[in-house]
Amino acid sequence: MKKITFLMLHLNYGGLEKQTITLVNELAKTGNYDITIISVYDMLHGKSFYDIDSSVKVEFLSNFGPHHKEFYSSIKHFNIPKFIKEAIVMIKCGIYKSKVLKKKIKELDTDVIISSRIEFSKLIDRRDTLNISQEHSYITTSKYISKVKKCFKNIDSIVVMTKKAKEDYEKWLKDSNSQAKVYNISNMIEKVIDGVNANYDNNTIISVGRLEKVKDFPTLLEVFKRVHDAHEELELKIVGEGSQREVLENKIKELDLEGSVTITGRIPTDMVKRELEKAKIFVLTSICESFSLVLCEAMEQGLPSLSFDIDVGPKEIIKDGYNGFLIENRNKDKMAQKIIELVENRELWNEISANALEDVSKYYSENVAHGWIDIIEK
Repeated sequence: MKKITFLMLHLNYGGLEKQTITLVNELAKTGNYDITIISVYDMLHGKSFYDIDSSVKVEFLSNFGPHHKEFYSSIKHFNIPKFIKEAIVMIKCGIYKSKVLKKKIKELDTDVIISSRIEFSKLIDRRDTLNISQEHSYITTSKYISKVKKCFKNIDSIVVMTKKAKEDYEKWLKDSNSQAKVYNISNMIEKVIDGVNANYDNNTIISVGRLEKVKDFPTLLEVFKRVHDAHEELELKIVGEGSQREVLENKIKELDLEGSVTITGRIPTDMVKRELEKAKIFVLTSICESFSLVLCEAMEQGLPSLSFDIDVGPKEIIKDGYNGFLIENRNKDKMAQKIIELVENRELWNEISANALEDVSKYYSENVAHGWIDIIEK
């Protein structure tokens, strides 16, 4: 039985973490692999936010994790004792993320190493194993491209989420010391079998994601303000948590949308699905996305989805006018108009919903996992 080891930073909430564990579970279902997850940090006291197959072994390298919120809070409030305490934790985290993990990688009894982060790929210094790096980031800055060229010296295969990312990674690696082959394998979602889908008669517009600048929820609020002015019965629900929550709460007040917008905070995966079921339309206003797993999850519930036409991700999932809408040039007025069109046209909503349900099956984990198995078995 082939041994596979996954390298992860933590097992807490996050798109990368959810995607990696979905892959782990799908490989475990085959019964052909002995799988171990090495997690640098223990954020949830020995537990994982997402369910892991019982056959998978999990090892934590530490019993702590970074407290970014507490660290920056200590700076903001000039709390010197707390700052010193949190600074020590941050230093320990850095050591475990590099030196301790590098030592662990050298000691691993495994056939395959799958890295979930570029900085982990750089630490892999073995040629007796098949080394795979899954890259969820797609950043086109010169700094990141330089990092790509340096970090894959001992990597055999790099898996990226989109065709555009594959083209660019191959271009960036041409003059590097890496011989890695780049593969395009999309993110995956678990197939839902309860048959409960979104309904046109629902009155909620929904978005899901970390409350961080890259997700650009302030723009979503501005779009919703335009929609709400035309249809006061509609509500907006933002599912997620993050550093921008206070900014968003102030924006809601500024736009006079209190009572019409809800920020749920972080909720379990099954509850996210329930919220999608209760919605009418899904909207994504991110500045950039490496893939956008949540778009697929929304489509799986039959939700017509809209996104700005950013470089990668949504444009490989949404077929404009077929299973959703892509809005060019971050045009807030046009996005609002398309939402209103869906709200006012049941026939259009039903058509887009049906197409989304049909098209999303290609992202089911049982279908996507074959690409990973091909790489592992080669």
